[in-house]
Amino acid sequence: MSRELIATRLKEAMGLHSPTVGMVTITNAIDRRMRACDIEDYNQYLLCIKSDEQEMKELIEAVIIPETWFFRETQPYEYLLKHCKGLKNQSNPTPARILSAPCSTGEEPYSIAMTLMDNGFSPDEYKIDAIDIGEKHINRAKKGIYRKYSFRSNELSFVGRYFEQEGDEYRISDRVKQAVSFQCANILDDDFKRGLGIYDVIFCRNLLIYFDASTQHQVFATLDRLLKQNGILILGHAETVQHSEGRFSPAMDAKAYVHIKSSTVKAEPDTRKPQPAKKPTPRTHAPCAPRAFADVTPAASNTSVPQPANSLKELEQAFVLANEGELDKALEICVRHIENESLSSRAHYLAGIIHDSKGNADIADKYLRKAIYLEPNNHEALVHLSLMAEQSGNNDEASRLRGRAQRVQERGAK
Repeated sequence: MSRELIATRLKEAMGLHSPTVGMVTITNAIDRRMRACDIEDYNQYLLCIKSDEQEMKELIEAVIIPETWFFRETQPYEYLLKHCKGLKNQSNPTPARILSAPCSTGEEPYSIAMTLMDNGFSPDEYKIDAIDIGEKHINRAKKGIYRKYSFRSNELSFVGRYFEQEGDEYRISDRVKQAVSFQCANILDDDFKRGLGIYDVIFCRNLLIYFDASTQHQVFATLDRLLKQNGILILGHAETVQHSEGRFSPAMDAKAYVHIKSSTVKAEPDTRKPQPAKKPTPRTHAPCAPRAFADVTPAASNTSVPQPANSLKELEQAFVLANEGELDKALEICVRHIENESLSSRAHYLAGIIHDSKGNADIADKYLRKAIYLEPNNHEALVHLSLMAEQSGNNDEASRLRGRAQRVQERGAK
């Protein structure tokens, strides 16, 4: 029970929706911090994070799993450039103001700066702010030192223009560092927007997918207040503006999940959303790509093959065990279930994500693809496979799978 109360404290502090991320991810982070604090009891650690603000920050850092690289996908930067050129060509132009939140370890805002520099923008023609919950991430970003893992785009000519290699590390040039202002802040805090001003462009990629509907509503209200009328909001591939109350609409000429601020809806208090924690904790970044287990009660498969009630009950127990960190026991149930019920899409899905969490990507891929073969509308399996494809650098396959997942989700919403 105390472990769930710790997850609730994380929800209050950073908006993290535990069924989305999965208790496995959260429990692993809690266990790492408990070992670091030489604490063996969950109750004791719960008291620790209640009384020690710094340890709460350390737990948030442990939950965050940064998954970013320079020029991650080209289309968002192409649309950014198009929009900034339009602003520059206006009569009496003002500097383009751009926000990257969450900015993780800095690759995204630095990519924004390099895009503008490569296209003739002078330093006085734009201003880039970058915000993240992770203090350690912000400190890394300010140092501007990266390893090869941050360079995974298909085109790498920018490395020679803007980086100096030092052994197996790459130091970004001072002129790029000086173009970005970094800050540790919490997008869920009431005073988040204080001192930030209004932006022409906001990058907010891979954050909303880790929030529940009420928290998304709160974030969209904040983004609405921060974005100029007809300004652009760039989200991640798996994110929609479903809970924005009509504040944003898709840009018709873009393929990069770009949305235009299209309404002057006022962000009135919403009884559905939780109140922010009294003591603010820095926040704008959720794990960029942790691949989590589904909730313990995932949607039933549409497969027409009937399964015995006892067998289904056992499979439900496997989901519970997985979310409690008992991966081997959960996998054993899945394998047994598949042997008896070979057409079970959900059993293949759970076996796939367990193998993925263990680092067995090839085996995970086979199980997840079998899950989709058995049930083409298995949304969770499609999303998980798309994340795996993206992390392996197969962007075309990731895009195809994301498209399928989005169509399944849209059909289910009708």
